[in-house]
Amino acid sequence: MTHITQKLIQFITLAMLMIAPLILTSCKTPVPPVLVSTPIGASIPIQVADIDFFNDHDPQAIEPYIDHLYYPTLSDMLMTWGTATLIPSDANGNLLMTIAKADLRELDIASNDDLKSLFTNEQRKLIIADLEAVFSFTHPVENRTASIVVKSSYQNTIADYTTPAESERIRQFVMTEAIARFDGEFRRQIADISASQDWPV
Repeated sequence: MTHITQKLIQFITLAMLMIAPLILTSCKTPVPPVLVSTPIGASIPIQVADIDFFNDHDPQAIEPYIDHLYYPTLSDMLMTWGTATLIPSDANGNLLMTIAKADLRELDIASNDDLKSLFTNEQRKLIIADLEAVFSFTHPVENRTASIVVKSSYQNTIADYTTPAESERIRQFVMTEAIARFDGEFRRQIADISASQDWPV
């Protein structure tokens, strides 16, 4: 074996050792993203006798909206949050919760120039949930009234390598997390208005 041949074999061997870790890394099964949920608080006694719920959300059955493809829909989930969380605790008064928006959108990152600059090439889809509801409180004692508008939004991405089952899990997580963020924002606002007049909670 000539000296040149030996050098060539040594070079090839060294090159294989250097690229072997890269090959092994690329062959590993991608780890699904860790999704950490925001907890939803306990039920809230509201100083009214009745609570009415009205869904004024107009679902858009066109791309990029996808909330109409799910049951329960995002607006259904928000309505369920309201009925489970808001508890009447007085002999008089009324609360009207009106759902104004409950949108779930799925955007293609690759085809959107504005989004491509914000995410890595591995990210394929952007899932966004937007919620908005109006809470109108009335009470006959001293003709008390109050109103708040609560909004929340949450988003997450789906990577190229994500399986269909994992993609669905991310979409469901975006919906539930948007509800949890809404819950937190409602509690913050209702505490603020109640601090000044000891009502409606």
